Amino acid sequence: MSGILTSARRSRRLPAGSRGAPGLVLGAVAALFMAGAAPSVAQQSSADDDRAPIDADVLRVLREEGAGDVWIVLEDRADLSEASATADWAERGHAVVDALRGTAEQSQAEAVALLTDAGADFTPYWISNRVLVRSASESLADSISRVPGVDRISLPTTLEIPGPIDQPAAEKAVDGIEWGIDSINADDVWADYGFTGEGIVIGAVDTGVEFDHPALVDAYRGNLGNGGFDHDHNWFDPTSTCGSPAAVPCDNHGHGTHVTGTMIGDDGAGNQIGVAPGARWISAKGCEGGTGCSESALLGATQWMLAPTDTEGRNPRPDLRPHIVNNSWGVPNGPAVDPTFDEVIAAWNASGIFALFSNGNSGPGCDTIDSPADSVLAYGVGAHSVNNTIANSSGRGPGADGTIRPSITAPGVSVRSALPGALYGAASGTSMAAPHVAGSVALLWSAAPSLIGDVEATRALLDTTAVPVDDTSCGGTPADNNVWGKGRLDVLAAVDAAPRGDAGILTGTVTDSTTGEPVAAARVAVSGPQNRAVVAAADGTFTLMLPVGEYAVTGNVFGYAEHGASAAVLADETATVTLALTALPTHAVSGRISDAGGTGLAGVEVVFGDGELPSSTTDAGGDFVFDAVPVGTHRLAAQGSGCAEPQVGDAVVANGDTIVDFALADVTDAYGNFCRVQDGAFLAGDTRLALSGDDASETVALPFPITFYGQHYEQGFVATNGFLSFVSAATESQNTALPSALLPNGAVYPFWDDLIVDETGGILTGVSGVEGERVFVVEWRDVLLADSAARITFSVAFHEAGGLTFGYADLPADEPGALGGSATVGIENFRGGDALQYSFDRPVLAAGTSIRFHEPGGAAPEPRAAGQG
Repeated sequence: MSGILTSARRSRRLPAGSRGAPGLVLGAVAALFMAGAAPSVAQQSSADDDRAPIDADVLRVLREEGAGDVWIVLEDRADLSEASATADWAERGHAVVDALRGTAEQSQAEAVALLTDAGADFTPYWISNRVLVRSASESLADSISRVPGVDRISLPTTLEIPGPIDQPAAEKAVDGIEWGIDSINADDVWADYGFTGEGIVIGAVDTGVEFDHPALVDAYRGNLGNGGFDHDHNWFDPTSTCGSPAAVPCDNHGHGTHVTGTMIGDDGAGNQIGVAPGARWISAKGCEGGTGCSESALLGATQWMLAPTDTEGRNPRPDLRPHIVNNSWGVPNGPAVDPTFDEVIAAWNASGIFALFSNGNSGPGCDTIDSPADSVLAYGVGAHSVNNTIANSSGRGPGADGTIRPSITAPGVSVRSALPGALYGAASGTSMAAPHVAGSVALLWSAAPSLIGDVEATRALLDTTAVPVDDTSCGGTPADNNVWGKGRLDVLAAVDAAPRGDAGILTGTVTDSTTGEPVAAARVAVSGPQNRAVVAAADGTFTLMLPVGEYAVTGNVFGYAEHGASAAVLADETATVTLALTALPTHAVSGRISDAGGTGLAGVEVVFGDGELPSSTTDAGGDFVFDAVPVGTHRLAAQGSGCAEPQVGDAVVANGDTIVDFALADVTDAYGNFCRVQDGAFLAGDTRLALSGDDASETVALPFPITFYGQHYEQGFVATNGFLSFVSAATESQNTALPSALLPNGAVYPFWDDLIVDETGGILTGVSGVEGERVFVVEWRDVLLADSAARITFSVAFHEAGGLTFGYADLPADEPGALGGSATVGIENFRGGDALQYSFDRPVLAAGTSIRFHEPGGAAPEPRAAGQG
């Protein structure tokens, strides 16, 4: 029996994200706004060190409302390695479910007993090891936190669902084969190979489905023919939105019907909207619809997919799980990573379910992938248009731990599909892209049954046959980047490369030729009747299902010379090869990062290649070093900052140590302003203004005229929210990216965020220096961040001789919001059409540093070591 993986109490995972616990939304929507503040871990005394942490938001809700729903998150994780190796589809599903149930029941036992004795209303889950407790009191939460094995106690999350990005009026007209099907060459698979997804079942975790829609009803697994239906094990509604129990599928939103149509839809009368019309579909309602997608509904739906039950939630059948599950929903949480559904993805992968996740619609900025698509375990999908351009809203990577996201890109702009009411309509978003990939996997597995359940091999086929698109604007390489992933989906190429017909297995091990030890993560490429590639596991092993024939096999990995071998693959037999790689000699690579003025830049991250070596960060003088770099040519990328442009260069390592220096160009606005980050004395005020409170401003007379973007000003409007405008008494607390036509405009923003000036804090001004060299400073001292208990001190200093300086004296390093995680920093002209933005919603500021803004032609100060934020 599979074992249990445990984690030490002191290594508990804390709630993810610097800006809160965003809820779960449908991937087809542009953006959601939430009311909750960021969860933080409540402080506990040393006497309570052995207690599980209770999120501060939990305590706040329980104290304000007396009771509330909470999650009990357990530490233990099931070991699914043995179960995942089971060959038979039905037995594999049972083995995975048994392992998950066993771990959950064992680790939850004490908490469940406590809840039962307390008469609590609760629901335990096994696909993710947690328990939902309804209407818990503070005393009950405190008791739960003392139970051994509890990792933390947190709040459930739910958001509203706004409308799709683009949804023209619904209609009933016949439209033929849709552009997305043609774009990925699915219709060519139908014509050339005759496969349309037969024998494959696709699941949808979404808002439900209008099961009797003309384009969907024939493909519904619950359709018995002759007008009869059996919804048991084919439909489930954990939300009770469609009834209690929900005996018949429904869709009170339309999103799920649209997504399902793209996977399998065909009304037989010309509306060929689905990629795999020969496949069957089932559905679980993980999104309530008008009220959003709650975590509890999604966990109920995802758990059901692994072991479908009847409509009342009884009689689980892991053997009836779908082959593929589409998930067009996620958490729009920017650079944060929410691991809530990692356990679900791991369980699905172990069972052989191929899961797709939409990337989300928070683009075009970088680091805008939704969770769970950003998980290292997930296969995330971006969206492109009919013109093969990336969708503006498609979320960009990187994903968790710097992984490339999306994994692949598919049609997602103006995609026409089914809508409730037997209608059809177009919608845009990565929600529309993911089901194109889900349908493609159905075609692939229908054409090559030996791939069924082989998630890694299928991902590799999709990746290696995608059409690469060069866009490294968010990182990555021309062939694998954070805008397109591996490129545009081409299912015909994937089927062409799939192991159809007679096939055998090629297996082997990659080793070190000197030590004999296994070499992990080597890329193994085979060429012959079919060209394939796979990455060796941690123990150096690899396995491929291939058509019969003679193959050349090569292995290569960073730090080793490439080595090749040959193998003959025979029908229904296993061929074995060993690839012994020779380690390459290594040398040091070092260098210096400086700005355009020659100043060494401290704190700049230098990324090595695609992450083969950990990044190096420059020291106080701007120097960096990589100690052991193998011979060869390697790409180095200096990441830059809000003042310095990033730069890429090559390090050619041959017979000795190598030096590579970078001089980063200035970031400038259209006017020509530029900035430099430096260490230096903080300029403080000495005269307190009467200004205080929340969202307030005060007019101040300037001690000397200030020239800003070519305009001359004699007064300014100081706002409590961390900015000074020369043109309006604006008090906006909701910061935006710069430039923006919205107010304030004509402003300097040393720390634009929702701030409160209470009796502890204050705003002070001061003047120093002699005429001609005077400095006027405005200081925000000990002001309170509205979304946390952190207090910060910063200032802006205007130099009579030209330019200005943002200074930062007190920014708590352990609070991302205090480092600019929800703030705008920069300067903007009076029309809001030009700006030099240093940062937006990024925790890149540091106490003890300053940002000096220079006008065009203005001389920068003498070089000194600089903090780079």
